[in-house]
Amino acid sequence: MLDRFIARFGTEKIAVLHSKLSIGERHDEWQKIKEGKAKILIGARSAIFAPMKELGIIIIDEEHDSSYKSETTPKYNAKEVAEKIAKENKCPLLLGSATPDLITYSKCQIDRDNNLKSNLVNTNNFQKDIPKLLKLTKRANLSKLPEVEIIDLKQELANGNRTMISLELYKNIEENLKNKRQTILFLNRRGYSTFIMCRNCGYTAKCKNCNISLTYHSYEKKLKCHYCGYEEKLMTTCPECHSDKIRYFGTGTQKLEQEIHKQFPRSNYY
Repeated sequence: MLDRFIARFGTEKIAVLHSKLSIGERHDEWQKIKEGKAKILIGARSAIFAPMKELGIIIIDEEHDSSYKSETTPKYNAKEVAEKIAKENKCPLLLGSATPDLITYSKCQIDRDNNLKSNLVNTNNFQKDIPKLLKLTKRANLSKLPEVEIIDLKQELANGNRTMISLELYKNIEENLKNKRQTILFLNRRGYSTFIMCRNCGYTAKCKNCNISLTYHSYEKKLKCHYCGYEEKLMTTCPECHSDKIRYFGTGTQKLEQEIHKQFPRSNYY
């Protein structure tokens, strides 16, 4: 980000504030801002407290990110501080995101009937104190948006498909293989099953340190915690009721890999 702004506006007009600066570097940047030499400030959430003079606009990029809220003392939300500073300076507050925070989005939806557009970039109108929604309808360099199709797996199940791969996905993978093209499958769950439960008493295997569900990894035949790394041996009987009705639920990358190998045995996969 800094390189982009320096290339456009030059070094002298830009200041930067973040935790990796030394005390001396931070002092120099602070003075540069305080004296009005810096016209543009780029920084992390703490930069919102910088003594900017004649503030014209505040821009918070990726506004949905939870890191804008400080959990350490002093606790603060940079977005709330930015809103107050914007009001005091009578300047716009621009919140940018491809996936807006639900609270921000819902506030903007209130005013959507007043010829306001929707979704990707949100800007705060300081005069009315009503958030406005603006929509980016075109991508940079006029590149085309990809086609996105959402498949309801409940409907797939109702149609007799009991696998985790929909008929449409199967057809597309099969066509790619026929045309010697590649396919990328994303799944944000490691392991084989995301949690283990006893069908008799409802016991769920949890980490003794984090108290979250352990994930079953089929290759090592172990239960693992993805937070602290705690491991347990694979259980076959319930430690609570001693039933053998231990079942594995949820889908991880290992289970998906197994399914792909089963349905496309001649394909190479990683």
